[in-house]
Amino acid sequence: MTRKPYLGLARGAALSLAIASAALAGMTTLSAEAAGNSSKPIAGAISGGGTATTQQKYDVSITSFDGTEIAVTIYQPRLEQGQPAPLLMYSHGWSGSRSTDLSETDSLTEAARKAWESGYFVLTFDQRGFGDSGGQANVQDPEIEGRDIQALLDWAEANLAPHLAYLRGDPLVGGLGVSYGGGFQLVGSSVDARFDALVPIITWHDLSYSLTPDGVPKTAWLSFLSGVAAMDQAPWVTQSYVESLSGTASEASSARLASHGLGAYCQPRTDGAGVPDVDALFIQGVNDTLFNANEATWNYNCLRQAGNDAYLLITKGGHVLPALQDGSDGGLTNLGGLYNDVQCGDTRYSIADLSYSFLDAKLRKLQRDVAIPRVCLTQSGGGSVVTEEMPTGGMELHVDSGNMLVGPPSIDVVLNLLRKLDPGTLADVLSVLSADTASLLTSALTGLITVEPERVTAVLTELVETLPPALLAELGTAPRFVPLYRVSSDQTLAGLPLADLRIDGEAALDPRVFVGVGVKRRFRLSPELLGDQILPLRGTGERQTELVGVSTELRYGDEVGLMLYGFHPQYTLGFSHLPSAVKLTGTVQLPLH
Repeated sequence: MTRKPYLGLARGAALSLAIASAALAGMTTLSAEAAGNSSKPIAGAISGGGTATTQQKYDVSITSFDGTEIAVTIYQPRLEQGQPAPLLMYSHGWSGSRSTDLSETDSLTEAARKAWESGYFVLTFDQRGFGDSGGQANVQDPEIEGRDIQALLDWAEANLAPHLAYLRGDPLVGGLGVSYGGGFQLVGSSVDARFDALVPIITWHDLSYSLTPDGVPKTAWLSFLSGVAAMDQAPWVTQSYVESLSGTASEASSARLASHGLGAYCQPRTDGAGVPDVDALFIQGVNDTLFNANEATWNYNCLRQAGNDAYLLITKGGHVLPALQDGSDGGLTNLGGLYNDVQCGDTRYSIADLSYSFLDAKLRKLQRDVAIPRVCLTQSGGGSVVTEEMPTGGMELHVDSGNMLVGPPSIDVVLNLLRKLDPGTLADVLSVLSADTASLLTSALTGLITVEPERVTAVLTELVETLPPALLAELGTAPRFVPLYRVSSDQTLAGLPLADLRIDGEAALDPRVFVGVGVKRRFRLSPELLGDQILPLRGTGERQTELVGVSTELRYGDEVGLMLYGFHPQYTLGFSHLPSAVKLTGTVQLPLH
């Protein structure tokens, strides 16, 4: 039986001993050219292999460095005499558990099942704190979860020999997983060089950017993530969430989160560690409001600039917020995910086949390059942009927002939302608030008193934890649409926009404005926030930044512009606590095609 996670629809001793075992069993070699059809095969030979095996699976518990037990299922393939088998590690999303039978119908489980049936060892595991494993989740801490991965690889080398495949003395190892299951691959490969190929899907580069960009907490996501794993996460994770309810992330929490991802290894370090020597296929959702397209691009650029073979697919889907986002045009369900098929140029790919083919090209065919698009951005109408690098910047356009108000929504907006609740639900909401806040709101709802504006922040801080998610979306203030560009013929807007802005306002009030790219479609009255993607800009002064990546088709008469919010429900408690006026001027570059 497999328990499905929210974040990710998939289920998600020593080297010398293994080499010696392979030698005793009789070493079988395949030349690199015989193993694949690449015009650029990797020099060397695949070694390993023993007696013939039958296909079977079994559960084991592996003891990690600190005594924590990690629950694992091993899928042993059917192998001929002397046939070596690469290892594929596959794991689940946040708060989920491993696949114990590979029976799930999602794309990644399909890829893992195909690998098993094609002669791979597949190792699925419950990550620390989840499923049947012990310990508490530390959000892919290299010193904790990273060492768990090392323990699993040590066990595999000691126990899967002599059948495990090797290349020049190192085991051939791949990774597969969605979200948190992508995180283990990037952190694992950064601390352990035994990984050769990865398929991290909808995962992060820098968790401090993912969860607290510019020090502004993504309250809606943080509340959800902490809620589903409240009993499984380490105390420091819970404490970081509690701190975020102030509306500003602490520097200590942000720094710790930043160290738990590939981003920490893409810059100079004092410990000598650096970019892992590993190839990867990154797949990211364009309307993923947790881990956006920018993060996948940074992962891709990091590996490519270090000389690794990397690929990037940006398509519909990803993590979507329940009730705040409509997953119908970007995920298989409102719980997130990816569409099973994508169109890149003239070729249609299934995510399962694309993932498996990439891994097989690297782990068995030993290809330096894979015959798939280097970078592909798909659009909902069936179009795509295929290129060698992520389009960044482009046509430069001038911005002048005029003065706009930022800060919390008015108390009238809050009271009107409460009036929409049926009496029973309203009573439930009021019952979990503090006595003072419940009394204040009850009196205001009956018209007995007027709530002072300075008390709205305190009221919202409590309500965000109790108000039904569907109503939180209505707290968003109407955006200011700042027109930038009118479309004169059919085009595509796909890539990372760049902004060079000056924010004028009262710096002492710590103003925050939430910025996204929008399109006012021809014959429609209201603009569309592309991918539901917004970025907080905090403070005043000059700002040069990437805006969140987009991918959409444009038609004659459409108008592209910035969408500016003074308050947005994705950052429910990250707003400017005191209302103030700001003005944005400068330029934005749009990646138009």
